[in-house]
Amino acid sequence: MLSALGRRMYRLRWSVVAVWMLVLGVAGVFAPRVSGVLHGGGYTIGKSQSVAAYNVLNAAYGYQALTFTIVFTTPDARRAALLRDAQAFRREASTRFGRTLRIEGPTVTPDGTTAFERVYSSPQADFGASFTGPLDALLPHGAVRGYITGPAAIFHGMEVVSDQDLRRVELVTLPLALAVLLLIFGSVVASGVPVLMAPVSVTVALAIIYAIGQRMDMSIFVLNTTSMLGLGVAIDYSLFMVNRFREELALGRELETAVGNTVATSGRAILVSALVVSVGFGGLALSGVGMLRSLGIGGSIVTLLSLLVALSLLPAILGILGPNINLLPVVPRRLSPRRVWHSLSHWVMRHPLPIIATVCAVIAILGIPAFHIRVGIPGPEILPSSVESRAGNDVLNRELGYANQSPVLVVVRRLPGTPVATYEQSAFSVLDRVCSSREVAGVAPAPVVNSPGQIRSCDSALAALQSETPRQRAQARTLAARRSVALISVFLRSNPSSASAERYVAGLRGSQPVPGYEILIGGQTAGQMDFDNYLYSRFPLVILFVIATIYAVLLIAFRSVLLPLKAVLMNVLSVVAAYGVVVFAFQDGNLANLLGFTVVGNIDSIVPVFLFCVLFGISTDYEVFLLTRVQEEYLETGNNEESVARGLEVTGRIITSAAAVMIVVFAAFAFARLVVIKEVGLGLALAVLVDATLIRALLVPATMRLLGRWNWWLPGRGFPTVKRDRVSRGHVPAAE
Repeated sequence: MLSALGRRMYRLRWSVVAVWMLVLGVAGVFAPRVSGVLHGGGYTIGKSQSVAAYNVLNAAYGYQALTFTIVFTTPDARRAALLRDAQAFRREASTRFGRTLRIEGPTVTPDGTTAFERVYSSPQADFGASFTGPLDALLPHGAVRGYITGPAAIFHGMEVVSDQDLRRVELVTLPLALAVLLLIFGSVVASGVPVLMAPVSVTVALAIIYAIGQRMDMSIFVLNTTSMLGLGVAIDYSLFMVNRFREELALGRELETAVGNTVATSGRAILVSALVVSVGFGGLALSGVGMLRSLGIGGSIVTLLSLLVALSLLPAILGILGPNINLLPVVPRRLSPRRVWHSLSHWVMRHPLPIIATVCAVIAILGIPAFHIRVGIPGPEILPSSVESRAGNDVLNRELGYANQSPVLVVVRRLPGTPVATYEQSAFSVLDRVCSSREVAGVAPAPVVNSPGQIRSCDSALAALQSETPRQRAQARTLAARRSVALISVFLRSNPSSASAERYVAGLRGSQPVPGYEILIGGQTAGQMDFDNYLYSRFPLVILFVIATIYAVLLIAFRSVLLPLKAVLMNVLSVVAAYGVVVFAFQDGNLANLLGFTVVGNIDSIVPVFLFCVLFGISTDYEVFLLTRVQEEYLETGNNEESVARGLEVTGRIITSAAAVMIVVFAAFAFARLVVIKEVGLGLALAVLVDATLIRALLVPATMRLLGRWNWWLPGRGFPTVKRDRVSRGHVPAAE
């Protein structure tokens, strides 16, 4: 069937190219607009306690979200200048936006070098990021320098940096990929074809994501991850097709036959690979998290498009080029390194147990850091310090200290039927519970404060509650009767994403209930914990789905019980190695200087799940390409060891080269500016490196040697029928 498809693409080659150029032209109109429909956030769970706390506050007080903080700085103490520019900004913003935005301030720091204003709005899906540009245009850039920060500005910064990163990485990766391909093929034309296929797949995929983004929320991270994976996968698929096409031409095949055979052989391997990779992305949808679901959609789209391009557009182009695929040679042809791979495989198969033990030991060493992995939700530190929203937040951190951190929100709601007279006792009980940890720096009655002085120490707050006058108690009871909801904002000494902050929130949530009152814990730390608990409670389901489905696909493709199991176990090794290196580099901060990021003591919550799903697909990639050739050889000779050696001999150079292209693409994203993209890029690059060297070149031949003909056993069928038509050419089947 695939051979017939290839022949048909050859016969209709000019029409196929014309249709794809039309599709690419339409996609080119919409793909550049994709960032406009993507959203930030995605780290909240609808039915979590942190969201319930926010909803109670919103219903009781009409709570508006802090959207921006506008920061004004000057190198000297120019209080008058700060106030003048801050008031001018407030006046112009109020004139433009009216009641849409509520602006409070300005507040001037004691040293007179910084002033800031708080901007509130009704909560919006994109945090109100659309206001960022217009507000930024009103900021001063003279003696007084203005910055716009806060949740909306940080999301806007992520959007801008993500878009800039993508353009910069594409400018770097495509020439590097072309250079690697030149070394592989030695011809400009043969090297250029795979590079040209990648932008086609990515552009059309982004246009489709743009259309989907009109109807459902898609994460801002889908832009970079889709492009990263699209560039790698599309070049890889095209590389294998071009290589097989050149082999067919070298055997003297007619052009139509060469195209048909290329699609029938490499096309089959690509089809299985694309199905496996798409299964990995499909697992992200089972996470129940909107952000990961959108990444899964984006990854599946670009993978299937890469497959479609490889099975339609590429055969048509190969049919048009024909022998001209070898035009413009720039690298002289040298002796083939195939015998090196053949010799390596035989050496490995003579020492299978020591090789297996050594490889597992190396991967175990790489994976050791994974055993102390911590996950968290990114804050402003996800951005480089040069970005305005991050720089403004750094100024606030310096001036306000822990008062600029997101507090733990303790929301206390009096249940219906509970007497108001219980107010004093319950208030003291809750405050005493809140202040029972040394982690607490102080408390405040509002979620946002403008100076450390607005935060009362625990001793002061408890003393004030105990020493209330009768008149103050009466006023408090009146207020409690009128409003059944109270808020205590708890400011901690540690970062909201830290392990100590999480332990504090867990302790509050585990405390004994207060009779007659409901206590809800919200805020950044609580929201992070709710997100992580929900995501990782579903992670086992994701793991089961991905492993079971990939096993089933490989079982059908290779008609073997043990080969898919071996592939799954080896994928686990790749994932463990990637986790360990990401933790070592980012959580432990050992590559902070090299990769340029701020160490926060954890990695992004979505990264382990995303890496698992993607790596299980991609790590199967090269195994599929290798085993497809090994299977071809085994079905002709019945010689297990020689078929493994021959398969590695034929595919070794091209798989290593394909892995080099993939590593170049992924490693380039490790130098992006968004930390989460760095984490994903480094994890994928390391896993591909491990898979293409330690696993594919060493572990696969060693394990296949131990399994012997049981590699190909299938219940009900037994062992496959072998042609053995190469005996006359010196390929003698091994005795089983």
